[in-house]
Amino acid sequence: MSSPERGRRAAGLDGLRALAALSVVCFHVWLYRFPDPARIRQTSLLDNVLSDFRLGLILFFVLSGYLLYRGFARAALRGDTPVDLGVYALRRAARILPAYYLAMLGTFALLWGAGGTPGVRLPKGGDLPLFAFFAQNYSSHTILTFNPVTWTLCLEVLFYALLPLLGAIGYRWSRGRARRQGLLLAGLIVFGVAWNAGAYLLGGNQVATKALPAYLPYFAVGMLLALWVERAITRTGEVPKAGPGATLALLAVGLAAVVCNGVWHASAAADSVPVVTGALQNLPAGIGFTALLAAVVVGRGPATAWIHARPLALVGLVSYGVYLWHVPLMLFGIRLGLLPHAFVPRLIAVLVPAVLAGTASWLLVERVMLARASRIARRSGRARDRRMSMRLEARTAP
Repeated sequence: MSSPERGRRAAGLDGLRALAALSVVCFHVWLYRFPDPARIRQTSLLDNVLSDFRLGLILFFVLSGYLLYRGFARAALRGDTPVDLGVYALRRAARILPAYYLAMLGTFALLWGAGGTPGVRLPKGGDLPLFAFFAQNYSSHTILTFNPVTWTLCLEVLFYALLPLLGAIGYRWSRGRARRQGLLLAGLIVFGVAWNAGAYLLGGNQVATKALPAYLPYFAVGMLLALWVERAITRTGEVPKAGPGATLALLAVGLAAVVCNGVWHASAAADSVPVVTGALQNLPAGIGFTALLAAVVVGRGPATAWIHARPLALVGLVSYGVYLWHVPLMLFGIRLGLLPHAFVPRLIAVLVPAVLAGTASWLLVERVMLARASRIARRSGRARDRRMSMRLEARTAP
C-alpha cells in the first residue's frame, strides 16, 4: 500500500475514533446535567437522541477488535510467524497504562473530597488499589465510581489478554482456513448473546452486565471484518476496494442500523420482548458500526471523505486522553459551580479543556511511550533475527 493511501486510511480511522469520543462526551454532558444521573427518564426526542450517544463506546470496541486482530488473522491465514507476544504486550502497555495512571492521579487531585457533589461517586480509600489493576469492574463498591468511564478500559485490558489465546487457537486450528476462524469469531458472538440473556433472566447486577463476555459480540464483529480484509489481501495482495456507490451503501446501512438500534430500545416493542432486548443489547449498532468501519477501510468517493477531514483526525489522535479526562474535568467544574446548565454552552465548556488535556496527554505521555516501545521492539526484532541466523548457520555448518 502506498504511503498516501496508508495515511488516508489512518486519517479515516482517527476520524472514527473522534466520532466515538465526541459522542461519549456529548452523552455525559447531557447525563450529568441531571441531579441524579441514575434516575433519568427521557422526556423528549432530544433526550432520547442524546441518550443514544452512549453508543460511541460500541464503536471503540469494534475498532479495537478490527485493529488488534488483523495481525493474528494474517498469521493464521498465511502460516506466517505468529505474532510476537512480547512486542504485542509492550505496545499495548505503552498505549494504555501511562496515560491511564496519569488520568487517575488527576482524577484524585480534582475530585477527592468532593463527595456530595452531584454526579461524584467516590470509592472508599481502601478500594483505590483496585483501580491500579483495572479491577474496579469486579466489585459493586467501585464499578462506575471515581472516574466512571474507566470501566470500559477494564474490558479492553481483559480483551488484550484474551486475544493472544484466540490468535493461537486460530493459528493452530484454522491455519489457512478463513471459514474456521469465522466460526470461532461467530462463536464469540453467540457466547456474548447467551451471557446477556442469562444475566437478564438471572437478574445479574452491573458486575455481570459490564463484564467482558457481555461485550464480546462488539469486539467479534470488528474481528470478523479484520478477517475478511486479511483474507482478501492474502488472495489478491491488496486491501479490497469498494466503489463510490458501494461505499455510500455501506455508510447508509451502517447509519441505519445504529438509528434502528436506538429506535428499537425506545419503543414499546422492545419492552414486550425483554429477553430478546436484553440478549441482543446493542448488537445491531455494533453491526452498523462495522459497516461504517468497512466503508472507511475499503471505500472510495465523497460518502466518507468527511471522515478523513484533518480536524476530525486530529481529535481522533488525542481521543484516548479526551476520553479519560472529560468526566473528571466536568465533575470538577460542577464542584466549583462553573458549568452552565444549557446543553450547548455546557458542551463547549467541557469539550475545550478535555481536548486540551487529551492533547497534552498525547504529546507528553502517549506519543513518547509509544515511540520508546517501538524502539525496544525494533531492537528485540533485530536480536531475534540474529539468533535465528546463528541457529541456521549452526545447522548448515559442515
